[in-house]
Amino acid sequence: MKKIIVALFIVLVFSNVDTKSQIRTTREIPSLKIKNDDGQQKKVMLADLKVDVTIFGNIAKTTMTMVFENKTNRDLEGELTFPMPEGVSVSGYALDINGKLRQAVAVDKNKGTEVFESIETRRVDPGLLEKVEGNNFRTRIYPLPANGKRTIQISYSENLTIESDQAHYYYLPLNYTNVIENFALDIHVFQDSHKPDFTEKPDGSLAFSHHNNNYTASLRKQQFQSQRNLVIQLPTNSKESSGLFQANNDKTFYFLANVSVDPAKPAQKKWGNTIGIIWDRSLSGKNRDIEKELALLDLFFKENPNMHVEMGLLDIQFVKGPTFQVRQGNWDELKSYIKRMDYDGGTDYSQLKTGVIRASDYLLFSDGLSTFGQSEISLENPVYCITSSNGSDYGVLKQIARKHIGKLINLANTSVNQAYNNLNTVDLLYLGIKEQHDFEEVYPQKGTAIQANFSIAGMGKRPGLQQLTLLVGDGQHSPEEISIALHPDHGEIDLQQIWAQKKIEALDLQYDNNREEIETLGKQFGIVTRNTSLIVLETVEDYIRYAITPPAELLPQFNALQKEHAIEREERVANLLDKAENSIEQLRSWWHTDFRLKKKYPQRDKPLESTDYMAVEEIATGAAPVTPTPSRPSASPVATTRAEEFRSSDAASEKRVSVGGNSNTANTATSELAMAAASDDILQESVVVQSFEERVAGGQTSNSINIRGKISIPEIKEDQAYLQELNQSKDPYKSYLELRNQYMGTPTFYFDVANFFFKRGNKQKALLILSALADLQIENADLYKTISYKLREWGDYDNALFITAKVLKWRPMDPQSHRDYALVLQDKGMFKEALEQLYGILTQSYSPEAADRDEGIEETLLMEINNIIKSSKAASSNVAVNKKLIADLPVDMRVVINWNSQNTDIDLWVTDPNQEKCFYSNPATAIGGRLSNDFTGGYGPEQFLLKKALKGKYKIEVDFFNDSSLTLAGPAAVMAEIYTYYSSGKQERKIVTIYLDRDKERNVGIGEFSFQ
Repeated sequence: MKKIIVALFIVLVFSNVDTKSQIRTTREIPSLKIKNDDGQQKKVMLADLKVDVTIFGNIAKTTMTMVFENKTNRDLEGELTFPMPEGVSVSGYALDINGKLRQAVAVDKNKGTEVFESIETRRVDPGLLEKVEGNNFRTRIYPLPANGKRTIQISYSENLTIESDQAHYYYLPLNYTNVIENFALDIHVFQDSHKPDFTEKPDGSLAFSHHNNNYTASLRKQQFQSQRNLVIQLPTNSKESSGLFQANNDKTFYFLANVSVDPAKPAQKKWGNTIGIIWDRSLSGKNRDIEKELALLDLFFKENPNMHVEMGLLDIQFVKGPTFQVRQGNWDELKSYIKRMDYDGGTDYSQLKTGVIRASDYLLFSDGLSTFGQSEISLENPVYCITSSNGSDYGVLKQIARKHIGKLINLANTSVNQAYNNLNTVDLLYLGIKEQHDFEEVYPQKGTAIQANFSIAGMGKRPGLQQLTLLVGDGQHSPEEISIALHPDHGEIDLQQIWAQKKIEALDLQYDNNREEIETLGKQFGIVTRNTSLIVLETVEDYIRYAITPPAELLPQFNALQKEHAIEREERVANLLDKAENSIEQLRSWWHTDFRLKKKYPQRDKPLESTDYMAVEEIATGAAPVTPTPSRPSASPVATTRAEEFRSSDAASEKRVSVGGNSNTANTATSELAMAAASDDILQESVVVQSFEERVAGGQTSNSINIRGKISIPEIKEDQAYLQELNQSKDPYKSYLELRNQYMGTPTFYFDVANFFFKRGNKQKALLILSALADLQIENADLYKTISYKLREWGDYDNALFITAKVLKWRPMDPQSHRDYALVLQDKGMFKEALEQLYGILTQSYSPEAADRDEGIEETLLMEINNIIKSSKAASSNVAVNKKLIADLPVDMRVVINWNSQNTDIDLWVTDPNQEKCFYSNPATAIGGRLSNDFTGGYGPEQFLLKKALKGKYKIEVDFFNDSSLTLAGPAAVMAEIYTYYSSGKQERKIVTIYLDRDKERNVGIGEFSFQ
């Protein structure tokens, strides 16, 4: 069976509409996007769609079963995204395994990612659905088999908000552009005394039938194409409240109640004469419904016709904009200014500080995604957070509003009129349950702001409780009591999952304090959270191997195999300390090896043995022989190179076969060179040692020559058409904004243009454009790595620290994430913290697949650990490092490359003045050059060391050798750190970052050492 790397973005968004009219919403339909699309998108389509909708009061559960068909002749990978509504999480996920849907189970998010990536290399069928930044959910699908189909099922539950016509609205986007071969829709509305109605429906024949206060509607179509969505109006009675309960085994029960409040006319908010508008103009602002936001402001200024407006503009900075005076409700000048706004860059909420603009209240228009800085703000007056984006981080916006005594106004799931009503009135509060000793774990929590119609869930402590009394009010007057009768549930809604979802939403407001409890709830109730994912594995053996409890259908077989101990569990690699001890000994041995060649006096002629031919070659070439390795045609032949490259259709595997392990090869070659230097076959007492410097200088006899090394970085070519256009433009930034529409989703475009502005001295614009990469895709570690590389090259360590910390949070299972973060800490002078991170890499555990992928990383880490120890005694005295790993190993030259993509093989080449190239099949050179292990599975690092430099020039190149990814690979970002006199007390460093495209850029020169 082929495998599913389900790599898709899945995000649904609920948004309501202006009622009593055609509902206009910004909600997106679920759509599959082909990764690295090269024209195949139109050949992959949604073939079958089955939708089941269940509604009880203001709770709706939706299950979508989607069958995607690939009509191409090759396997493809797709991405599916669902931005979920506020307070909604995916609670069900299934994939087709062997022709049958298999339900997912909840796992720790980091474990899910690690298990998934371990299994995917075997080309089997795992599936993973995870929550990413904001309330967005993502899954990937691989393979979409050539001329075949794949099935995905997603379930989620949501609270329906009430509109000004006292009705709830359920909305589902169905206006797919392509014909769906088989379409099915089933709707069930339970225990409703009012008949629901369709205000929009995908087909005119869809109608409700009625039976005992339950309503159903069904539709079956073939070759169906809907131009309309599904919108259900659910009238409510402001005097009606109802509840259900579900008994547990321990005699407790879960309950869910829909509550209607008929309070006195709520108090109106009193606004001052000055309002501050904070407008998020980052790139993600293009995803907001700006027209809806302007409509809200239109209502605001109609009710508040004379106001002074302070405008603040937010991207990676927060700056004061123009001021405006609204008179008699005329705000045309301000509206025109907003409409002309350009959106660019990332978002940094930490820039929102007191003093930039001043007002009695602030309206923050943003999506809650602080992609380029911490999400905490510091303003002195109330902040009202307003969002219209489907993919907003509602938790962040709620935290800001609560901390600053404001509100969250969600335009994505309510009408403009209702949103303004919420903005302009004093909140109604839930104040608790009168029978407080009979109920516990009730959500929302006491003191939470509520609407006139809301739902509440909790636990009853004992059986027989058939009623509860809620207390609601404004907190200043006597509360209103609302009695609710509880009726037994008949399976219409999973009450315990609704309760768990409400509790998670409440806990998420203080995520750092509640993360363990959130994870426990997510696992127990099968809900995707920030730190729990849903996973599907292909075989029972995989569930046992990775210690994951399978779905119910596999439990009998799982338990039987567990009992028989028939399947071995995954044995994690406990740590890398033993490997590190071995590696440091190898480095010491290499460092103490004398690579200087000894002059040999002439001898009488005699028959030559094979070893003598080698000696002759050594004398003639001035270099010790290197153990022969299988050769391969070089992409760019280098004169007298000892080992040539080999390329084939299966390059990665051929490469591994021919080399084996570079660190071992390097050590073997080093030992042979040392033995040759110490050989007793020649007259030792007659040896005259000639230094490398003398040999290069043509046989000088003086050893007093002082040489000095320097690093040169070549100019990066600007031959892309868009860069040439910018070069010719009188206003390059304006031209960039115009060109961006053609390259909106292309990372290399932003990378190149940012570099263009930086080279021309406009560092502020360069940083803004680079930061836009953070807004391109949610929680994309590859893009964040690219940003961090460039920030380090530019010396912007403060921003680099935030970016690398984000990657570490998303991918703590990768040693490279810890290393990247540690090196930025070192750049900032935080040596103790840097040393803790680097040494921690050696002490944490790894999956066998990760340990195999990163075999040999210890050598690079040891050089960096000892570099910090040597440069900061305070750090070494405060961090307990194994003394066996401490060594003073200064070198004249050091080069390290890292790259941002998994399953990608980037090679480091260094060619010395003797024209000997040090690379993966020649990792130990005659003059003592040493290359670390060859990383063929992604990220690196690969390291070159030379203890004593020859006089002359050294060429540094990188080569995109191969990728073993399961899809078409895009360009990879590569960062090279180039040092002279590393760990000597006078080290110098330069960093260069480039993008490599496998099909276009091979053996690219990135720098040069010159020792003169």
